[in-house]
Amino acid sequence: MQTHLSVITHKAGIVHINRQSGQLFWEEENLDPVLKQYTKNYLWAEGFIELALGILDPRPNESADLFLDDVLN
Repeated sequence: MQTHLSVITHKAGIVHINRQSGQLFWEEENLDPVLKQYTKNYLWAEGFIELALGILDPRPNESADLFLDDVLN
């Protein structure tokens, strides 16, 4: 099993996420701290950190299915 999940981002380059601790490692050394925080927030929002840690809930959201049924009927 791989120890890191690697994600390529547009502004921050390649970010490695440790699969055990969730710690982020940046390939670019001189990144602006604001850009690092923005990228970290982006990775959380898009589920990359949860995916790396294995805590992403794979079950579909039933309320979305019910909403689509209401819209289509």
